[in-house]
Amino acid sequence: MSLHVPTPLHHLNSLLGGGLPRGDLTLFFGSRGVGKTSLGIQVAVSNALNGSETFLIFCDGPFPAGRLMGIAGVSADAVSKLIHIATPPSFAEQHRALERFEVEVNAHPLTSLLIIDSVDSLYTIQLSLLDSWGREGQISEESFILNKHLGLISNVCRSKEIAALITCSARPSEDEPFEEPASARLMDYWSDSIIELSREPDGLCLKPVKLKGRRRLKEGQRLRYAINDKGLELLDEGGTADDD
Repeated sequence: MSLHVPTPLHHLNSLLGGGLPRGDLTLFFGSRGVGKTSLGIQVAVSNALNGSETFLIFCDGPFPAGRLMGIAGVSADAVSKLIHIATPPSFAEQHRALERFEVEVNAHPLTSLLIIDSVDSLYTIQLSLLDSWGREGQISEESFILNKHLGLISNVCRSKEIAALITCSARPSEDEPFEEPASARLMDYWSDSIIELSREPDGLCLKPVKLKGRRRLKEGQRLRYAINDKGLELLDEGGTADDD
């Protein structure tokens, strides 16, 4: 069994040491419209074409089935049988979807990948529904539940040797003049690797924030990409990783 689940983006695989590491949680974060959902679907389709199964928990409204069909193309019917999709409508249902995954994955021995897009969407909606009275305590309680979700993801993926691709939104950093993941402390604690999808003056870029092991991009390097009908397409090789 390979130690990684390869993505269809070869230089991203190089950056990650071969692909998404099994047992690790790899976080991709960015603002709306930078391609997080396209990336998740693209990787799920690639994984299916390699004969492996993916559990995809989509937490941002109705699942864009048309996007899946477009990326999969003529292989759509075969690919769809290997991608198991859940669309929880609430933060509480997100927890139940994760619990079901923990059980159902045992019946799917070809599973190599879990995708959650976006792990913070329903959490953010839940926070918006809280009463103003006692709000601080309620936020702490909901943050504790999000922490449980991330812990469950990490524990199941490590025990089953499944790669986890998680997405979340971005927010302005409190300390630095750039963006960071939403719920940054929790995301940083549970994520083995963190990659930002950012909109730069010269276009869209994948920029590593944290990488497991000794592989690092040189300072200022990134992977430029565009979004097309097949997902993300890397535009150059300017961000390939070098060994320390």
